[in-house]
Amino acid sequence: MEYQAVIMAAGRGSRMTDLTHDRPKCLLPICNRPMIWFSLKMLENAGFEDVIVVIHEQFRAEVAAIPSKYGLNIKLDIACLPKNEDFGTADSLRLVKDRIKTDVLVISCDLVCDIPLHNVFDLHRTHQSSVTALFSQSSPEVMSTAVPGPKTKFKQERDLVGLDLQTPRLVFLVSEADLTSENEEELSIRKSVMKHFPQISVQGNLLDAHLYVIKKWVCDYIAENRSFTMLKGEVLPHLVRKQFIKTQRKKNEKELPNADVSVVSLNTTNRDICSFLVDVEEEEKIRSYSVWNDHRGDLRGPYQDHNIRCFAYVAKEGFCLRANSLSNYCELNRQVIKRWNTMFPDEEITPPVSKAQVGTDCLIGETSQLSDKCSIKHSVIGQGCNIGEKVRITNCIIMDNVTIMKETTLQGSILMDNSVIENSCDLKDCIVGHTVHSNCKSTNEVLVDADRLLEI
Repeated sequence: MEYQAVIMAAGRGSRMTDLTHDRPKCLLPICNRPMIWFSLKMLENAGFEDVIVVIHEQFRAEVAAIPSKYGLNIKLDIACLPKNEDFGTADSLRLVKDRIKTDVLVISCDLVCDIPLHNVFDLHRTHQSSVTALFSQSSPEVMSTAVPGPKTKFKQERDLVGLDLQTPRLVFLVSEADLTSENEEELSIRKSVMKHFPQISVQGNLLDAHLYVIKKWVCDYIAENRSFTMLKGEVLPHLVRKQFIKTQRKKNEKELPNADVSVVSLNTTNRDICSFLVDVEEEEKIRSYSVWNDHRGDLRGPYQDHNIRCFAYVAKEGFCLRANSLSNYCELNRQVIKRWNTMFPDEEITPPVSKAQVGTDCLIGETSQLSDKCSIKHSVIGQGCNIGEKVRITNCIIMDNVTIMKETTLQGSILMDNSVIENSCDLKDCIVGHTVHSNCKSTNEVLVDADRLLEI
C-alpha cells in the first residue's frame, strides 16, 4: 500500500461526559452504528485493507468485534494504551511508530464524512506535501442545534486558516482561542510569510476535519520530539511555521560532527527538523531539472524553494462533520439519517413491521417493538427497545434496550442504554440514564444515577 491508515480512538469525550461515563467516545452510537464504524467504512470504501486503531486496553475486545459484527472486511491492527492513561494524538502516533512504514493517513474516530479520500491523496501526492489537512465549510445548522441537558453557553471552536490564493498552500494557522484579549481584533502575520505569499485568504469558517495525510519523515520527527502531544494544536501549526525556515544543508554537514566533542556527550535527542529532510532534498534536486513552477510573479523556484510544505484540501461539496461536542453528536444523528441511502447505498436497513406513525427521517432498530398508537418523528431508536401506546417522540436519540411506557412525550432528549421511562412522563431536552418514574416532568435536566457520573 502507498499509504497506511491510523484511527485515533482513545479519546474520552471530555465535552460529552454525560454520555461517555461508561463507554469510550468511539463506541457511542450514531444511527445505531458505533461511532468508529463510520471511519472504518470510509477507509474500506477508499480501498484500505487494514488499519491501525489506537484505543484503551479495556475496550479492545469490543472494537475488535466491530468488523465481523457489521460485515466489514477491513482488518484491525489494534494498539492499546494503558488503562486510565491519557495520550494526545501525537503521543498515540508515537506509540505506533514502529508499525508505520510509509506515508500515513491519520483520522479521528469521530469523523463522519462522504468526501472522496482520493482527492486528498491526489493533492498530497502531486505536491509531495509534508502534511495535507482536510477542511470543510462550517454548517449554520450545527451552530443552531439545540443541546439536551442544562443550558450552557457553548462556543464552537474556530480556526483562522490562511491559504495562498494561487495554490492550496496552508501558510497560516491559529486557533481563535490562542488570540489574547488584547489582539483578538487584529491578526498579525509574519513578514516572512507575506514575502513569499503576498496574497493570502484568511478564513474563519473552515472546520478542521482532523484528517491528515502525513509524510513518513514527519512521523519520524514526531516520534523523536516528545514535546509534541497533539497533532492539531501543536504539530500542524509547528510545521506551518517551519515552512519558511532555511532548510538547505551545507555540503556533508551531517557526516562531519565536531571532532573535539566526546562521542559520549553528543546530544542525539530532539534533532533539528532539517536532519529529517535527507530524502526530501534528493526529490527537490530531481525537480530542479524541470521548468515547471507552481506559482508566478517572481524568480523563485517551485514551492518558493521550500522543502517543508503544508497543503489544505478544502471540500466545497459533500458532508463532513465531527462528533466532538454534544451539539455535533446530536446533529450528526439527524443529518446521517437524511443522507443514509446516498452515503451507504450498500447498507440496507430493514425497519420493524408496525402500524405506528414513523416519519421518513427516522431510524428504528430491527429488534425494537412499537405499539400501533405511538408517533415517532426525526428520531433514532436503538435495538431491543419497547415503545408503549400513545407515546410521542420527536428529535430524540434513544439507545439500546430502552423501555418507554404509555402516554409519555419525549422531545429533544437522549436516552441511554437500559433507561426506563414510566407512564405519563413529559421530558424535553433531557439526558436520561436510569429509571424515570411516572408523571415526571423535566426540562433541560441530566437524569443519571449519581454513581454513574464522571468524577473530576
